Amino acid sequence: MIMDYHRLMGMAPIVMEQRYSAKESCIYALGVGCGLDPSDDWTRRHLGPLPPVRALPAMAIVLAAPRPHAMGLGATLSGMLHGSQGMLLHAPLPVEGAVRSETRVSGVFDRGEGRGCVIAMTRELYDAQTQTHYASMQMTFVCRSDQVAGAPPYAKAEPASVKERAPDLVVNVPTSPQAAQIFALTGDQNPLHLIPEAAVQAGFPQPILHGVATYGLCAAFAEKTLCSEGGRLAGISGRFSAPVFPGDTIQLAFWRETDGAHIEARVLKRDTCVFADGRVVIRAGA
Repeated sequence: MIMDYHRLMGMAPIVMEQRYSAKESCIYALGVGCGLDPSDDWTRRHLGPLPPVRALPAMAIVLAAPRPHAMGLGATLSGMLHGSQGMLLHAPLPVEGAVRSETRVSGVFDRGEGRGCVIAMTRELYDAQTQTHYASMQMTFVCRSDQVAGAPPYAKAEPASVKERAPDLVVNVPTSPQAAQIFALTGDQNPLHLIPEAAVQAGFPQPILHGVATYGLCAAFAEKTLCSEGGRLAGISGRFSAPVFPGDTIQLAFWRETDGAHIEARVLKRDTCVFADGRVVIRAGA
């Protein structure tokens, strides 16, 4: 499909509201890998008994999030993949509440003849009652089946600089074979993640885990690993470089820095990097 650059760039912001419960905070935590080890006190804080002690910060990504097929972009859903995701946190998310988001198209880029386009977006998340600003998000979607008339060429960002040394910390995080079905309960019902025939049609041997589920796992276990002696997650960004299949074990590697760390996620059994050029920001405080 051919989309129009000026129409996309001129789209009005998409405003959405969502009320969510403590139960939904627990479902999100289950979807990003919490609960597989019942003896893990840190993950149990996010699972209850209801209500849990706290909500995972990266749940901001899925709250009041418009689904690509309902945004009026005109893109071919079966060819649309999450390219990158970033988040900056301004205030802790409550375990339950009501939120409002504003999503804008911030850029559209051509990947070359037959290679589709990249659509960049920003989203701001606020409390629907108090107007507390919870998070600012940036994301890109790769639309493999769609060209955009008049779009500038896509320039791939330079990889994040990681020192030529072994990582300071490495942790292995298993995922459940039901991870995609659980994460779909947060709202993303794309058949690519749930139906084998849809995954094959999109070029994958089986359903793949949602990119934002991989992102949420990286965020959750980065906070657990890097904040064991204090601090809290203030932001995380990175690029989705390969799919994760439910049931994979993901190895997270961290290279510490003054205010956080570089992060890379790999699936060892395929020797494949699945989250690249990653950066975690840690803020002092509880």
